[in-house]
Amino acid sequence: MKKVFVYHRVSSDQQLDGSGIARQAELLEGYLERTGICAEMDDPAPVVLSDQGVSAFKGLNISEGELGAWMEQVRNGMWDSSILVVESIDRFSRQNPFDVMGYINALMAHNVAIHDVMANIVISRSNSKDLPFVMMNAQRAYDESKYKSDRIRKGWAKKREQAFNKGTIVTNKRPQWIEVENDKYVVNEKAAVVKEIFALYQTGMGCPTIAKQLQRKEGEQYKFNRPWTGELVHKILTNRRVTGKIFISEIIRNHDDIENPVTQKKYDMDVYPVVINEEEFELVQGLLKSRRPNAGRVTVKKDGQEEVLIKSNLFSGIARCTECGGPMYHNVVRAKRTPKKGEPKIEEYRYIRCLNERDGLCENKAMTYETVERFVVEHLLGMDLSTVMKEQEFNPEIEVLRIQIDQVKEQITNYVNGIERRKSAGKIITFDMREDLDDAKLELERLLARQASLATVQVDVPVLQDVNVTELYNVNNVDIRTRYENELNKIVSNIRLKRNGTSYTIDINYKQNELKRHVLFIENKKKEQTLISEVIIEDVDGAKFYYTPSFMIRLKDGEIRFQQTNEDLSIIDYSLLLNYVDAVDGNDAVGLWMRNNFNFLTA
Repeated sequence: MKKVFVYHRVSSDQQLDGSGIARQAELLEGYLERTGICAEMDDPAPVVLSDQGVSAFKGLNISEGELGAWMEQVRNGMWDSSILVVESIDRFSRQNPFDVMGYINALMAHNVAIHDVMANIVISRSNSKDLPFVMMNAQRAYDESKYKSDRIRKGWAKKREQAFNKGTIVTNKRPQWIEVENDKYVVNEKAAVVKEIFALYQTGMGCPTIAKQLQRKEGEQYKFNRPWTGELVHKILTNRRVTGKIFISEIIRNHDDIENPVTQKKYDMDVYPVVINEEEFELVQGLLKSRRPNAGRVTVKKDGQEEVLIKSNLFSGIARCTECGGPMYHNVVRAKRTPKKGEPKIEEYRYIRCLNERDGLCENKAMTYETVERFVVEHLLGMDLSTVMKEQEFNPEIEVLRIQIDQVKEQITNYVNGIERRKSAGKIITFDMREDLDDAKLELERLLARQASLATVQVDVPVLQDVNVTELYNVNNVDIRTRYENELNKIVSNIRLKRNGTSYTIDINYKQNELKRHVLFIENKKKEQTLISEVIIEDVDGAKFYYTPSFMIRLKDGEIRFQQTNEDLSIIDYSLLLNYVDAVDGNDAVGLWMRNNFNFLTA
């Protein structure tokens, strides 16, 4: 179908805000009225194509704009013998003239004519005499755009050089804790909030917990550009701009390279004032990578009209069901109670419950949360933690890394000092010098990451063993409970829980010593909770040991050795271990031996 298509294009916000589109539309409408070309078409109504804020030099109007979509339709044969009306050829394209010729050939192949209104020429298969003039205009447009692009790029390069050498600003776009004063970057009052966030995270608090604390703070410094959420806190913790860096992305155009006409160069510069030093920033990045999901999680609870922060669960992510192996979660049940004397009241009951049991897929029953927490905490209080913590062993790779790290740090210091000397002398700091510095910093990051992966996790033992349990058991003490949970997760891999009536089995497994675990047997009655017995299970040199308060069993190479360690053998110890071995441990040899010798040993 033959139609007339009118094409407008502007490439900048200034042209959008000004009269660019309106001026072109008025000019082209007058041309249509004056020439009457629409009357010769199958459909006399002209179709307007418009690309606003799109660059013809970069070819975006062809690759992404309305003009490009229309040209694809032309190639498919939809608009044979139609007419395209443009203000001038540079509205159509400002790319390399060879590219422009390719686009014109694509239109000529379908007998589509181009009317250049400003030049007052028609480009068509029957009128090729004006083609050299068209190519001259295309070359002029291309040269103008190329010159403008190179000038802008050099202007930005000069601005970056001045920023690095003189401390002036690169761009007004900046983090919220940075202001511009006298053409220089300075920190504002929000920088103190950034420092507070980094400090809180290092205590073991999670991002949602920190966000909830910040929501309760007053003062202009706490008013960022959006409400405090865990996501916003995480973004600040991972924003390297707090270390003073600004990230530069430079587009470099190679006008003679057909395959890769555009390359992007990315680098960073130390321009902003430092809020968090590199060492502290890297420490927090390591914590973020190692942190278990939901660790440090807190909730908001209403106390009358007031909302208070609480931390209910110390075992998020590490409590597992002994029956099915599934996760266990903190479950709060509220019930209305009417005492014999007094008014009805709402009471709260806390449980730790198997997720699969909730869905009817497991038979393990919910356990009173306070009971589980109390006996795990008391167990760790009285335990020699060194038995489940690895000693720092000599590792030759760590020693080599230490030497390499020292060498790279010295290189960085030399680079920084050299750059400062050149700045003081008024000399230019080249991009090569900055790239060498950036490469050294990247190498340091790689070496530090490798060193961290080989290092043994350091546990803050006093947090676990010098804690005031009365304060710890109070769910309102968010800071204390968060720090405790953070250290607990460094040594405990999981806590497996099982309930049989009023009997609880708590099976504690350790991260740094997988060959040892502790099993606690608890009697949980309504008014009294008691530790009935406990077992230490340990693998040593191919032998498996079961230690109870009154006896020890060793299994090695299929042979069992029994040794009484107390004057009186406890039938309770014996029965509980036998039930545990049968139901949980799955050690048939030990279970069979204990059943066969039960009557003899307990007689």
